[in-house]
This record gives sequence, C-alpha cells and structure tokens, in this order.
Amino acid sequence: MTMGNQREPGAFVVVTMKATLRRIAPALLLLILAPLIAEFLLGDFSVHQLGVLAALLPQYGGGALLVRETARRRGKRWPTMILLALAYALIEEGLTTQSLFNPDYAGQRLLDYGYMAAIGTSLDWTVFVLTIHVVWSIGCGIAIAEAVAGERWSEPWLRMPGYVATALLFLLGCVATAAFTMKASPYVATPAQFSTVTVLALGAIVLALRWRSQPGVRIATEPPPRGWVLGIVATVLASAFQLIAFRGWQLLPAALSLVVMLALIAVALALFARWARRPVWGPGHSLALAVGAVVTYGWLGIARMLLDGRTALGIPATRLDVIGQFLILLAVLALTWLGARRSRSIA
Repeated sequence: MTMGNQREPGAFVVVTMKATLRRIAPALLLLILAPLIAEFLLGDFSVHQLGVLAALLPQYGGGALLVRETARRRGKRWPTMILLALAYALIEEGLTTQSLFNPDYAGQRLLDYGYMAAIGTSLDWTVFVLTIHVVWSIGCGIAIAEAVAGERWSEPWLRMPGYVATALLFLLGCVATAAFTMKASPYVATPAQFSTVTVLALGAIVLALRWRSQPGVRIATEPPPRGWVLGIVATVLASAFQLIAFRGWQLLPAALSLVVMLALIAVALALFARWARRPVWGPGHSLALAVGAVVTYGWLGIARMLLDGRTALGIPATRLDVIGQFLILLAVLALTWLGARRSRSIA
C-alpha cells in the first residue's frame, strides 16, 4: 500500500465531516440564534452573562429547530410553524417555567396586571408572552436561518438521527428549565391548569400537522411589497405591541391593553396571510419581516438598559452592557444582510 493510499481513509473522513457540517450549518445557526434573540437581544441578559447561552440553548434552540424541521420534513409552510411555535410557547410558559400561573415568577409579579381569579392568570401576560415566543423566540430565528441557507431554505437540514437528537435536546432543555425554575421560584400549578395547557399544546400540534396550506388566488401582476416596506410595517406593528408592555401597562387599563394587543396580532396575521399567498413570496420576504421584529427587540433592549439602568430581569446594567446590546443587534443584523444576499435570487 502506498503512502497516498494510506492517507485516503483520513481524507475521506475529513471530506465527509466537511460535507456534514455544510449540510447542518443552518441548523447549528438556528440553535444559537433562538436563545440569542429571545433572551439577549431583548435584554433579559447582558453580554456579561453570555455563558448563560449554553444553558438556554437546549430548550430555545432545540425547540426552534424542532419546530422548523417538523414542518419542513412534512412539506409544510409558515402556518404549521406558527402553530408549532404556539405549542412551544404553551409548553415553556405553562409547564416548564409556569409563568402563566406563578403570581411571583422571577420576582416580577407578572400576573398582577389584568389578573383574573376565575382562570388563575392574566390574559394580558398570557397573550403577550405567547406572542413573543411565537414571533421572536421561534419565528425570527427560523426566518433568518432559512434565508442564510439559500437554495436549501425549504429543505430539511437534518436526517433522522439528527432530528431525534434535536427532540431529545429539547426534552432535556424542558426538564432542566423546570428543575431550575422550581429551585429558584418554588411553585406548582394546579392539575387543572397543567391539564388545560397540555390539551391546548397538543391541540396546536395536531392542528399544525393537519394544516393544509391553500394557495388561494395568486395574481401574477401583484407581487408582495418590497422588502423595505415589509420591514417598516413589521417594525411598526412589533414596536407598538412591545410598547404596550414596556410602558403601556403602567398607563392603560388591562382590558384596553388586551384589546390593543389582540388587534395588532390580528392585523399582523391578516397582512402576513395576504402577502404570503402572492406568487413570488420567498425566504427573502419572511426575512424582511424578521428584520422588523429584530430591530424592535434591539431598540427595546437598549432603551430598557438606558432608561431603567438594568436588564429586564432587574440586573444592574453598565455602559459595557449597553455597548454589548448594540453589538448583539449588529451581529444579528449582519446575519440578516447575509441572508438577504443569499435569498435574493430565490423566487
């Protein structure tokens, strides 16, 4: 055997590993993006706490990737991913952290505003927190990762072993989050509350998997709005939604805040459904909407640290933390720029 032949097995392994990494690169990106957007871009944690990203990755990253792969492996589109994201939100906030029912979760008194004793929660908090998970924790990361994936945007990125590993990673994250939450803030919801959330989550999953996208009437002469228009609309709607909780809850009656949030959600869903049915809707258009949501989280995280002098979880924020927020926002926007370039030629 020649020296060249001796090197062949090693070279084959290297080539195989490179090909595998190239195939799963968008999945790895999504694993990191989900917790980064959900908790750091928002300003729950600062750059001083970037190590927390590893602890958040299993549930956030695993959940986002599981949602995306479950939908794409079945040839489904955004309606399915939105419903699966809703199931994720119910699982996290109703079962693992129990913030939907714990009156003093993380010492924040999140349920005081609009609390309804009959159902043991606040509809304002419920609508708000479920929406931010659907849009920001899950939706934004998927839209960015799919745009960066280019021509592979709608293909599954994982084979069956990777898909199973992702599901196990998500389950591990749920268990770890529940254990940490119980230790930090001991509270157990009632069996009725657990059962209700479980039924709602399972219902969302079943509906998601049974959803059949209807192409509707496609008008070839009426393309979707330009990317900058989508981005501006998304920024306005997302900012208005976030301002309700950021400052509106201090000024408005709970019932009025709830109505406004539901109205904004209805408008966003109606516009998204209308635009996505147009003939050339692709990953670049979804990315434009995600950019608006990302910009909203970006300015909100920075404003909170500047105005309140602390993170969303009440940790004092330094000047370095504020600079870190700008850098995180720029990093995510750089990924959206890359995604825009790679998806530009995809119809």
